[in-house]
Amino acid sequence: MVRPRDVSPRRFALGGLFLVLTVLCGHPAVARQHASQEPPLRHVEPLAAVVADLEDYIPALMDRAGVPGLAVALIRDGRVVWSAGFGVTNRITGTPVTSETVFEVASNSKVVTTYAALRLVDQGRLTLDDPLTASLTTPWLPASALGDRITLRHVASHSSGLGDNDLLPTNKAIAFEPGSSFAYSGVGLLYMQEAIEQVTGSSLEDASQALVFEPLGMTSSSFVGLSDLEARTASGHIVYSLPLLFFLAPFIGVFLVLGFVGGVVRRIRVGTWRPSRRLMAGNATVAALATLVLVFLTLGRVVPNLALLAVQSAVVFTVVLAFAALLGRRMIARLVEPPLMQRLYALWVVVSVAALLWVSGTMKGPMPNVLSPPPSAVGSLRTTAPDLATFLAEVAAPHFLNEEIAPQVRTPQVAITEDFSWGLGIGIQHSDQGDALWQNGITPGYRSVMVVYPEYQWGVVVLTNSDDGLQVAYDVAARALGGKAYWSRF
Repeated sequence: MVRPRDVSPRRFALGGLFLVLTVLCGHPAVARQHASQEPPLRHVEPLAAVVADLEDYIPALMDRAGVPGLAVALIRDGRVVWSAGFGVTNRITGTPVTSETVFEVASNSKVVTTYAALRLVDQGRLTLDDPLTASLTTPWLPASALGDRITLRHVASHSSGLGDNDLLPTNKAIAFEPGSSFAYSGVGLLYMQEAIEQVTGSSLEDASQALVFEPLGMTSSSFVGLSDLEARTASGHIVYSLPLLFFLAPFIGVFLVLGFVGGVVRRIRVGTWRPSRRLMAGNATVAALATLVLVFLTLGRVVPNLALLAVQSAVVFTVVLAFAALLGRRMIARLVEPPLMQRLYALWVVVSVAALLWVSGTMKGPMPNVLSPPPSAVGSLRTTAPDLATFLAEVAAPHFLNEEIAPQVRTPQVAITEDFSWGLGIGIQHSDQGDALWQNGITPGYRSVMVVYPEYQWGVVVLTNSDDGLQVAYDVAARALGGKAYWSRF
C-alpha cells in the first residue's frame, strides 16, 4: 500500500491559493479583466486634448519616417469634428498639405463601391442573395456551377472565391465554394463594378456621384482625375528605382531575345556571331518600343502615372548612362592600348549601370499625377480626409440605407480569425472595446487607413503620399483612437 505523502502547512497554503486563483480566473468577468491589456479608447477625452496631442505627435513621426505629406480627420458623435494637413504635397514644389488636399486612397475604393451597390439593393435594382449574374444583361463570368452561385453578398464580403490579380488580364477562376471562406478579392470588386454599371447604364464614376458622393456632400471625391481636383492633388512619393526596374526588366528580356535571334541570323548570313553596332542599335530601339507598349498595357491600366514615371526614369537613365559611357570611352582610350581598352570599357559600363541603379535606389521623390486611370472599384478613388471621414461616418451609422440592410454592413459575414471578420464591404476588428470597422489603402506612392467604432461613433481617417506612409498612418490612427490596433497587423 502506498501511503500519501505528508502535506506541510506551506504546501497546503500554496495549493489552496492556486485553486482559488484558478476558480477566479475561470469566472468570465475576472477572465476578461485579466486578459484585457488593451489601452482605453479616447472617445471620452476632450476633443481639444486629442487634437493637441496629434498636432504634437504627427510632425515628429513624419520626420522620422521620411513621409512628406499627411492629412487626418476625426469623427466624433457621427460627424467630422476636426481635420488638418501636415507636410507638403510635393517635395519639389513644397506646396503645403491642407484638409482640402486630394489623395489617392487605393482599396478604400472597394468600400465606397460596395456602399453604392447597397444603395442599388435599397432601390430594388440589385439583390444581396440572388446570383449576381441574374442582374446582368451581358454575362461577365464564364458560366460555371460555382460562378453562377456568386452573389453580391459574396463579393462584398470577399468570400466569392475570385482572386486578387489587378495588373494582369483578369483571372476569373474561382478557388472555392462561394461563401465558404475568406479571400481578399479585387476581381470580386470588378465583378461588382460590372453589375453596378450594367444595372445603372452608367460608369462607376457617374453611379457613385449619384449614389454616394452627392447625397453625402463629398464634393472632393471622384473615381477619375477630375480637372478641378488636379490642382490640389498630392503627388505620391516613391523610390525611383522601382519605376526604373519596371521598365528595365522587360527591356532587358526583350533585348536579349532580339539579340539571340539577330545573332542566329547573322551567323547564317555572315558567318559570325558578333553583332554589328547597327544591329545592336536596332535591337535596342525595337526593345524600347516593345517595352513601352508592354508597360502601358499592364501597369498603365491601373497606375498610369507610375507607368509614365517608368518611361521618364528609363529616358533619364539612358541619357546619363550614354554620357557616362562616352566619358569612360574617352578616358580609357587615353590611358590604355586597344587590346585592353575593350575589356576596361565593358567593365566601366557594367559599373556605371550598377552605380546608377544604386543611386536611383537612394532617391525618393514625387510621381507625376497628370494621368487618370479608368474608374475602378479596385482602387482609383481620389478624395480628401474630410470627405472620406464623412463617408466612414455614414458606413458606421447609415442614413441612406434601409433598416434591413444598414445593420448588415457591420455584421460579420465571414469569419477570418478570432480577432477579424468581414462585413459588407469593410473589415471588422473584434476587441474588448467593441467592434471597429476598418480598411487600408496601398498603391504606389500612397498609403492610407480608415477606422471607426460604430458603437461610439468614434473614428479616424489618415492619408499619406508616400510608400513609407503605411506604418505612419497606422500609428497616427492608433494614437488618435486609442484601443488595440489589431487591424495594423492584419
